[in-house]
Amino acid sequence: MTGRDPFGTRLALVDAVGALVRSPDLTAVGPFHPDGEGGPVAPAADRAGRWGYLNGQGRWLSAPGLEWAGAFDGAGLSRFRRAGLFGYADTSGTPVVAARFTGAEEFHHGLPVVRTEDGAGYADPTGRVVIGGGFDAAGPFGPVGLAPVRPVAGGACGYVDREGRPAIAPRFDGAGPFGAGGAAPVRVGELWGLVDTAGGWIVEPSFRLLKPFDENGLAYAIGGGPGDAFAGFVDCRGEPVLRRESEMDEELWCGLLKVGDGFARGFVDPAGRPVIEPRYAWVERFSPCGAAVACVDDGIPRWSVLRTDGSFTPSPHREPVTDGDGWVVGFDDVTGLAAFVSGDGAVVHVDAAGRDVCRVEASGDGACVALRDAAGRTVWEGTAQPGTFERAWPHLLRDAGQYVDRTPVREGEAAAVAAELLDRAPQPFHPGSTDPYDLDRLDEDDEEDLCRGAVHVVASVFLEAEALAEYPFLQDWTDARFAEIHDTVAEHLRAAYGPPLPADRAAFLRFGDGERSVTWQVGERLLVLQEWMVIGDGDVEMEIWLAAVDA
Repeated sequence: MTGRDPFGTRLALVDAVGALVRSPDLTAVGPFHPDGEGGPVAPAADRAGRWGYLNGQGRWLSAPGLEWAGAFDGAGLSRFRRAGLFGYADTSGTPVVAARFTGAEEFHHGLPVVRTEDGAGYADPTGRVVIGGGFDAAGPFGPVGLAPVRPVAGGACGYVDREGRPAIAPRFDGAGPFGAGGAAPVRVGELWGLVDTAGGWIVEPSFRLLKPFDENGLAYAIGGGPGDAFAGFVDCRGEPVLRRESEMDEELWCGLLKVGDGFARGFVDPAGRPVIEPRYAWVERFSPCGAAVACVDDGIPRWSVLRTDGSFTPSPHREPVTDGDGWVVGFDDVTGLAAFVSGDGAVVHVDAAGRDVCRVEASGDGACVALRDAAGRTVWEGTAQPGTFERAWPHLLRDAGQYVDRTPVREGEAAAVAAELLDRAPQPFHPGSTDPYDLDRLDEDDEEDLCRGAVHVVASVFLEAEALAEYPFLQDWTDARFAEIHDTVAEHLRAAYGPPLPADRAAFLRFGDGERSVTWQVGERLLVLQEWMVIGDGDVEMEIWLAAVDA
């Protein structure tokens, strides 16, 4: 839950039905490892930003005092930082390798990459550097027992085995880890190729991009030339397996790859066989919990929780929570929960089955925040100064009122606002500018759109091209809400000023890429209600103006 300072962001721990495990006094929590001492264990940070380790009951196994602690890896060890140096702790939260490395990575196939002042190398589970220690750079060991290294700064890359012996002599400008199929991506100059465990070429350098192989034995690649360009996934022989036709992710999650045509998205398996038909206007990649937030648009966008078997649970909530840039947050890889905005302004956390687990609600005055379990019972409540907490509101599928800049115009006072505009002394203004009356920054082309009178911006929105491409339903939804605002205001003005002028006599303050106007003759002046849209570089700007101008 988040509030204005000094409350900040605080995390609580709850169980599968929202029962309180630990009150919200944490600033970060990592994923729980199932095999801790006495049960699950996770790295976590207190309100001061100090890290330690919690058990499944929310109690500290290791009191917070670290600068940072990372998730437990496959070896059951967690990296931590103390006094600027890295070490490793076991699942009891006890350091088993003292903090002595300037850098440390997770264990891969029994050996992690570590770094000291002398350079990079590989350590065993006791922290003893057993390979290298003076390499300029080192990468993780793969399943075939080889790891990429750059022995000398600015030099070539090669590979070493688990005994530290050179396996492939340094001769590459870049090198990635080996996959289970016995192939590794290497770079010579600007192009990537594939080598086998003896260093022989499987595919000579010809790809502009070649990522490491995943657990499915596939690597994302870009290659080819004009007329023969290729983007997609290749196997360990360098043979194309999945070719990008339109939309395609660059990673598979839960063994499935998201594909689409810009309007409908679905999933295929590693062989390219359809698994989930492309019927979703938007869907995220699958979380490790096996679920994804998805949206079906059959005229009205509807959100749901989708699972890897293709089953889905419609959500009763307005939409998923978005981040500060407007992107859907979706399922959290740590908690396995997705946050949704409810119809009453709460944030509801939903599990992979689509069930509500808990909800966070702010009071109307922003002085109180409550955490409630799946049954709606309050399990924790906090108070602060009024305005500290805010209710959550939709960002994508907004209510019409969220676009309104001048609320009285829409809420029944349009006639009073219009009368005030008609009474004003006319002055020049430029519709579509941030401040219509600020004319100092206009160029010669803008001056052609100058009007004389008085104006209010009733509603406005700016839709970025990236958002419109990501969410195909966004334009239609916004168009409908603007039509709703325009028609509501026009109805109020008809009640006050009677029938408007015929459509062929309607006045337009400015032309763009789409506009409509309703105009009334009021004495010697015109009262204009105009909806206006302009498109530039894929971005869409929409405004509704109410203006009184000279006839």
